[in-house]
Amino acid sequence: MAHLHRFFLDQPPMAGAREAVLTDHEAHHALHVVRLRGGDAIEVFDGAGRAWGATVSAATRHEVRLALSDLREVAAPRMRVTLFQAWLHRDKAVEELIRHGTEIGFARFVFFPSRHSERAPRANDKWRRTAIEACKQCRRAWLPEFETADDLDTALAMAKGTVLFATRDISPTPLSLALKSVNDVSLVVGPEGDFSEEEIETFRVRGAHAISLGDATYRSEVAAILAGTLIQYELGCLGPK
Repeated sequence: MAHLHRFFLDQPPMAGAREAVLTDHEAHHALHVVRLRGGDAIEVFDGAGRAWGATVSAATRHEVRLALSDLREVAAPRMRVTLFQAWLHRDKAVEELIRHGTEIGFARFVFFPSRHSERAPRANDKWRRTAIEACKQCRRAWLPEFETADDLDTALAMAKGTVLFATRDISPTPLSLALKSVNDVSLVVGPEGDFSEEEIETFRVRGAHAISLGDATYRSEVAAILAGTLIQYELGCLGPK
């Protein structure tokens, strides 16, 4: 059976409501790209674990009215993985990181300046829109959160659970040992120039575990996705249910 087209509700309905409305970007996509018409069946979600079957009941130039049915509630992930990412030098790299990071299940993105970072990212609505599109594509029910930190110390103060950092310069801890009996994971990925010696010492003081991605040198955003995928696999989040 083919998947239904999926849309995000910017205005989530109240509990028990039987109607909802697509507006702005979602309405434009529904009307002018997918070309929905009255009676068409779709799926909608609110990014906070709720999804509904829906039928188009009416449409104008700027909104699509829906009749809701079949509420499906998805529990928040039992294990939350947060990515702490050093500033990336290209906006496109940030968007690609958010897209693929959302797809593999990062629950939160925290951006911070590292010693070898080139510049600060420009936080904007595109981050959230990119995450929404990724959730629509991969059918995730929960949108990730976005935060920034002023420096590495502040970022680590925001970290929860087991803290891992990717580096090439010191002996790594096997993931199977670092992730033994954990619920939350904080993954810290540095810039392409890696972390400074002072930052490595900060991790040691914090009790963080170094992990390795092998001998290859990756772009920072690729390293984050690779490490995140390995962590999700090790936690059992990517295997059969």
